[in-house]
Amino acid sequence: MKNLLYISFLLVAVLSFGQERTISGNVISEEDGLPLPGATVMVKNTTRGISTDLDGNYSLKNVIPNDTLVFSFMGYKTQKIRADRDTINVQMRDDGIIIETVYGPAYYLPLPVYSQAIRITGKDLRNRNNPKYNFDKASKSDVFIIYISELFDDNYNKEELEFQEKYNVKYSLSGGHSVRYFKKFNKLTFKHLNKKYNKTWQTEIRKDAIGLDDFTGK
Repeated sequence: MKNLLYISFLLVAVLSFGQERTISGNVISEEDGLPLPGATVMVKNTTRGISTDLDGNYSLKNVIPNDTLVFSFMGYKTQKIRADRDTINVQMRDDGIIIETVYGPAYYLPLPVYSQAIRITGKDLRNRNNPKYNFDKASKSDVFIIYISELFDDNYNKEELEFQEKYNVKYSLSGGHSVRYFKKFNKLTFKHLNKKYNKTWQTEIRKDAIGLDDFTGK
């Protein structure tokens, strides 16, 4: 009897091993078809998993048909798919999340500066290092940011407060991105100011605005 049980267990183990294979595929955003690098692909109820590469590709070894793969990425709805084929491509659906912000740019996005709940989508997350995307998003809410090298809550003099009110802009501390990012973002704000107010703002702006000298040629 013991021998029969042992043989049965051995056969099950062999059959399971024979079913093990590598599953690969691509993870993209359903909204725009762009790849999602860093998306997590896990075998459910295990610690086995992998992250997608820069092109949204993944390859996971030692998976059997009874396994369930869990696909997750911040800002998107988690998906669970049966591992019953060699290639599994996934389109993930945007699922906006709510974060809280206080004075200053929220998270990495230049959003309205007063404390409030803000909806951050998967698209926002993918574009967190894209100054034009973040500028366009903020400007749609009539928010225009000028990043400066130093900022303290009580550091505004009368002229600086008047400047912000007069030109509908907000000074904000630079942080979380490279100088190159802030220069590109500020350049878009400077162009907006030139278009709306000509060049009058250039004599009133704080001199530590990042990229100001490059923009004015001084």
